[in-house]
Amino acid sequence: MNGGGGGGRPPSGNGGGPPGGGGPNIQLNVATVAVLAGVLVVGIGIGSAVTSTTQGNQGNIASAQQLDMAVPDPEFCKQWGASAFVMDIELYTTMNPSSSFVTQPTLQPGCVIRRENWSVLQKEGAVTAEQMRQCKQRMNTFAYIGSVRDKPVVRCVYQTDISGNKFQTRGVAGAADDAVGITPEADQF
Repeated sequence: MNGGGGGGRPPSGNGGGPPGGGGPNIQLNVATVAVLAGVLVVGIGIGSAVTSTTQGNQGNIASAQQLDMAVPDPEFCKQWGASAFVMDIELYTTMNPSSSFVTQPTLQPGCVIRRENWSVLQKEGAVTAEQMRQCKQRMNTFAYIGSVRDKPVVRCVYQTDISGNKFQTRGVAGAADDAVGITPEADQF
């Protein structure tokens, strides 16, 4: 029995496998594909992180400073009030059946003017004396969208109860938290 039968090493040729000795090459290709897929996933993750933290007009506003710069009149707004997100949303409620529907909100920068600074809106022609009288009667203030110098959309707005704002933290006896920069004067518009 000289033919090399049952045990030992396979014959040294191709051995019936795919041309080019495919065994190890297939494992290498699978490993290469796995590494490339990992690199792709990491690349997408890094790209998403960079995109979400870029500054400027990318559609992302992550700080008060970015919001201040997003309003049409940043210096005017900062001097006489505070920049704000303006959310335009509609809510529809049916009675039978009882259900609610909400439109997709639109978000844009705006400005809330402090009560003591209303006269600047009147000087710019954005509000009339009658609008000021009506808004004052309701103990409200004014807010606007657009440039104050180019016919802004002005509304008399009501400030919500600041005590319900869970983003503000208070220390002992209601003192303002200096880390957040909130003072009692900043609470009122």
